[in-house]
Amino acid sequence: MPKTMKNHNLKKNELIELSEALFMEKGYEATSIEDMLKASGLSKGGFYHYFKSKDEVLVESMRRLAEDMLQELQPIAEAEGVPALDKLNRFMEKKLELQSTKRDLTRYFIMLTQSDFTYYKYISTITEMFIKPFTAMIQQGVEEGIFTVEFPRETADILLRAVTSVPQSIYYSEYLDDKEAGKRYKASIEAIAARALGIEKGTLRLY
Repeated sequence: MPKTMKNHNLKKNELIELSEALFMEKGYEATSIEDMLKASGLSKGGFYHYFKSKDEVLVESMRRLAEDMLQELQPIAEAEGVPALDKLNRFMEKKLELQSTKRDLTRYFIMLTQSDFTYYKYISTITEMFIKPFTAMIQQGVEEGIFTVEFPRETADILLRAVTSVPQSIYYSEYLDDKEAGKRYKASIEAIAARALGIEKGTLRLY
């Protein structure tokens, strides 16, 4: 990689990381480009050399987040000799493990759920990045005779959106505060997913 391109990418990543810290501290909407300029020491022209808008910084940030997660999840989806249902369960377990054990990631995820715009962008990014391995696991299950699915890609799209959109439920705070209500919600989504895949209820663990 040419030195100028390497320096460009380093500065771009530095700007993303500074912006992420501001987003977590102030919230996305309350963070201005002026805040980002002050934190980075860039001029407005310097900022626009890397990004066209604040929204573009957010999208690139979420893309990096999804890529980092996918880097750890991809080996699960591609493991040879492992049944598709086992892969799906392990894939979701690992995803939740990453979200719960990485403090900065958890804080950033909480920030993303604070507004419809940032959360919509998050769901879109996660779905776009994860749909390929999710589709491959469902297709494998169909070939193994475990899943009864006519359209693997579309089913993967629907299930990913269902799982990632939980915080948008009008009852989300109730599910967080009431353990039994949370269990019922999780059980309901898992039952719907199992039905969509054509497997017995209780064999798929999304949470």
